[in-house]
Amino acid sequence: MLEGMGPDQPTIITKNGAGMSDIPYRMDLLDARALMAAAQVLHTGAEKYGAGNWRDLPIRDHLNHLLAHTFAYLAGDDQDDHLSHVLCRALFALGCELDGKKLELESE
Repeated sequence: MLEGMGPDQPTIITKNGAGMSDIPYRMDLLDARALMAAAQVLHTGAEKYGAGNWRDLPIRDHLNHLLAHTFAYLAGDDQDDHLSHVLCRALFALGCELDGKKLELESE
């Protein structure tokens, strides 16, 4: 269940007098081009590894790849769309955490 998305949300009235549910999200502020770039990475990854494969990986692995892409970008490497990969890995790590996974210690 997503917080703030149920039928019991309070109603607000817009300046034009129309009513709608008051939701705690501003989806309209997300950059569409950045999300499309991430979706392209997801498409390629799904073809290579299978859709949803990322859910079976530990958070630590997502963070490791996020950092590798971050440092590759900072080093000037341009052989991959590193920032799109950084965004995907951050989303993967957060998705795993929201699913209840914990960050594993390296020795585990």
